Amino acid sequence: MSESTSTDYTRHSLLSQLQAAINRLGHPALMALGGTDYPVLYALRSDGRRVAVVAMRLQDRWWFIAGDSDPIPADNPEMAARSLIGNTKGEVRELFARRPQPRGSQQMAAAAA
Repeated sequence: MSESTSTDYTRHSLLSQLQAAINRLGHPALMALGGTDYPVLYALRSDGRRVAVVAMRLQDRWWFIAGDSDPIPADNPEMAARSLIGNTKGEVRELFARRPQPRGSQQMAAAAA
């Protein structure tokens, strides 16, 4: 059975707001089944894992339910996006880890030095 149209619109609009917030953080997010009663948002976390997110009304509040994480209140999509995506700052690898490593004869010369 389908819920009321206003509930579907709210579910869709909440996921659209979350999608926009995730995109502002620089991560991809894609709405699937957008024309149905139960749309699903797929997002890419900062660790590279994909997560499916649905909006659900529990008691008198709306929540984002995502994978194995705890429910996240849908009141603030920006905060929910940061919580879903994970740490988006401080992910720059150390400078020396990014430098090209010696190979072949250069590697043997570096080991001998």
